[in-house]
Amino acid sequence: MHVRLWVVGRGNPELLSFERALLRRMRPYADMEVIELAEGRGRKSAQRREQEERTILQRLPSGFILFDEGGRSLDSHQWAGYFARQTGNARLDFLIGGAAGVTEGVRRQAGLVWSLSKLTLPHQLVRVLVIEQCYRAFTILAGHPYHRQ
Repeated sequence: MHVRLWVVGRGNPELLSFERALLRRMRPYADMEVIELAEGRGRKSAQRREQEERTILQRLPSGFILFDEGGRSLDSHQWAGYFARQTGNARLDFLIGGAAGVTEGVRRQAGLVWSLSKLTLPHQLVRVLVIEQCYRAFTILAGHPYHRQ
């Protein structure tokens, strides 16, 4: 399985070493890469979201999973179940929007919208949480003790 995590903006240097460690742990289970997309440069949030929308819709295939506080909340076992249902050499695309959020056009192209929390989280922290939850899901499927019940 190949998992691509598309993120608008750059990672936080203080979190990048932890992110890299999680990506190394993922290798036995799935190939996972983080792809950074340029942030919008507009002065207003709406302008930034519109600029980011163009980049997102040009680069991502439709049907990606969008992370948004208004999305469906899943527990770790539900994440694992989602991965277990993927067949063959599946390619999954996840998207974390920019600090200003995403447009309705981006939401419409998403196949699923998931929430990590009802809290508004910094998008730089969300990328680490998504990688960790992917790793956790794969360890659940493998019966690895990382996820304690």
